[in-house]
Amino acid sequence: ATDTATATATESASGTDTGTSASGTDSDSAGTTTTTGTASDSVGTTASESDSGPVPDMGPACEETCEDGVCVGGVCCSQDQVCGDICCEGDAVCSFLQCVIPGATCIDASECPEGSYCEYTLGEPGSMGGDMCEGGYMPATGKCLPSPPECEEGVIPEEGEEITCLPACEYIPENSFNPELKYHWNKASVMMPPIVVQLDDDNCDEVVDERDIPEIVFMSFAGGAYNTNGTLYAISIVGGEIVEKFAINPQTDRLWAGRALAAGNIDGQPGNEIVACTDTNKVRAFNADGSDLWISGAVLCDMPSIADFDGDGEVEVLVQGALLDGKTGATKVPIPVVGPSWWSEKTIAADVDADGLLDVVTPTRIFNSAGGLLVDTKLGGTFPAVADFDLDGKPEIVAIYNVHGQGPHHLHIWRYDPNLPNKFEVIRANVDINGALPPSLCAPGSAGNIGGGGPPTIADFNGDGVPDVGVAGGIGYAVFDGSKLVDPNVANLDTFLWIKQTQDCSSAFTGSSVFDFNGDGQDEVVYADEIYMRIYNGSTGDVLAQVCNTSGTLHEYPLVADVDNDGQADIVVASNDYSGLNCGGVKTRGIRVFGDANDQWVRTRRIWNQHAYHVTNINEDGSVPAMEQPNWSVPGLNNFRQNVQPEGELSAPDLVVRVFPRCVGDYGLVARVRNLGQAAVPAGVVVGFYEGDPQMGGVLLGQEVTTKDLYPAEAEDVILDLPNPSDAIKDGLVDVYVVADDGMPDHPWHECRTDNNSDHATGKCALPG
Repeated sequence: ATDTATATATESASGTDTGTSASGTDSDSAGTTTTTGTASDSVGTTASESDSGPVPDMGPACEETCEDGVCVGGVCCSQDQVCGDICCEGDAVCSFLQCVIPGATCIDASECPEGSYCEYTLGEPGSMGGDMCEGGYMPATGKCLPSPPECEEGVIPEEGEEITCLPACEYIPENSFNPELKYHWNKASVMMPPIVVQLDDDNCDEVVDERDIPEIVFMSFAGGAYNTNGTLYAISIVGGEIVEKFAINPQTDRLWAGRALAAGNIDGQPGNEIVACTDTNKVRAFNADGSDLWISGAVLCDMPSIADFDGDGEVEVLVQGALLDGKTGATKVPIPVVGPSWWSEKTIAADVDADGLLDVVTPTRIFNSAGGLLVDTKLGGTFPAVADFDLDGKPEIVAIYNVHGQGPHHLHIWRYDPNLPNKFEVIRANVDINGALPPSLCAPGSAGNIGGGGPPTIADFNGDGVPDVGVAGGIGYAVFDGSKLVDPNVANLDTFLWIKQTQDCSSAFTGSSVFDFNGDGQDEVVYADEIYMRIYNGSTGDVLAQVCNTSGTLHEYPLVADVDNDGQADIVVASNDYSGLNCGGVKTRGIRVFGDANDQWVRTRRIWNQHAYHVTNINEDGSVPAMEQPNWSVPGLNNFRQNVQPEGELSAPDLVVRVFPRCVGDYGLVARVRNLGQAAVPAGVVVGFYEGDPQMGGVLLGQEVTTKDLYPAEAEDVILDLPNPSDAIKDGLVDVYVVADDGMPDHPWHECRTDNNSDHATGKCALPG
């Protein structure tokens, strides 16, 4: 086989068939099963064993010669419609030896029903331009098909046996961390976290949704004036180039350039809006074209979040000092602020009391959606996040305590419990996030020397099934082991999974994000300090990549999203050059987009809409869920500030091959090529036939190709006519070998295994009787 990237076959517990039964008429977008073939058949034949291998049994004879197909059950069937011992009709395709009418068009499995995947052989490949009326990348499309049942661990179907399940099969791209700068907007400095959201209709279907090219939205500043006079930009990647969609610079209620943004559908009308903070401590909402929607009254504003707090389909905007009506900006619920300044407690949305409605969560307090105080711990804190650390279905609150220029640099974890006298329980308090690193790594009196600790990121960094906490300080980036944080027998200093020295002496409260870039189950951390952006191995802290990226730093962080809609994750990071900070004499500024130089990073969502992003808070088209699922209750999540890839994104084919002689009529060799993977492989797979082992100098007898797409469990007999075989082959003195995917040029599909692509057997035909 020709695959050179690391390929693995994974197996897990058994799955279940999610397709419609043979008698069903379900027309949902997963695809409809119409009839069933025999799992042990191949290309319309059954096989009986003899000394010379399986002998084709064509079943009932056809009344006429099938010149353009094969005879299946007494009827002529085109090769691409054969499905075991039956012939699929109309638009049906053969999947897991069942005739299935494909479901809806999809870009990835997130657009398919549960229990199904996006089969790309049924769609169109990705390309530049295409039908995108404004240019850009046209993503590959497929059709939804039911996922095949998954075998129990260790079970691999054998040829000739009925196939009732398929092993889990995923292709893991190369362990590639070679980020390259793909796009760079460098007109001005940026020192806030950008967001990614859909703002306009790029593919001209009159709908703004996830199939369009998303916009990167951010605010820039001039000189060192990041506290005022910000310019709001929306840019997009069109035709491989950066295109500015708008630049807005209001001169009344001016934008606070260093504060965070949020975006989503807040007014219930088609399309998404943007929410920003002003230097007059108001909230300013913009339409998708940059025009004004509303301006709120004076409230303390930073890190806005968008959510439907009471599940009524009406969206609210949450800032530090108020819960606002998304349509008008009117204050619905004022929120008492502890210390009315930028450094006071930030707010996020989460259903902590499990009543089905979102609550306002700060590092120390919880309010219900009506403004009622549920609990006040009176702990110190600045930045909150939530996750379920003890896996009991109830969330814990992570609080980072760091007041700029005052200290401290602590982490707390606590949980809400209405049955306790004070209604809360402190799980762990006053963990020094600097660990063993000395504060003297930052100059005396600097923010990084006195305090430290930015917005926490939560992910399963070490892969043990328990979420962990990542946090940046002034002198280091630390990851805490979640299972140890909730274990009272573990000392604070022993809760560290790892800590690496960094440099953020100026603000000491930057954030970070997490993504599994190559889909191998190991999360990576993306973090930028004053000098570098780095990608860390989440389990060990090893630096996988490092690039210069200068910033005076506030609470910005690099984020991960597919910003050019090409089916691969990108990193978006802000930078600025107003200060004396430099990277070996080099300064950077603006918005920079990095991708993998070898195009190996996997797919992810095309949205990151707010600072407190946690996947379940926003649909990919920018619409806001009326009833948000608690992130910690969704399998595969239980995280905060981490993006994900669609389920089934890595599903791959797995070609196995068997060779036997054709002893009826003219002599030949038959290679039975079967796909035991969980995704189809397109037609045109080259099959090589050899006299002797090709690894030991065997002679190539010829090559043929498969003529149809092979869906999971499906097979095709590829025949090499050999009217004059050598005596060594006929007499069985040397084995014949067959190799699938033999010397093919590079192709876009990859197998999960390539060690089973060859077979050998005798070419001798058994004598009759």
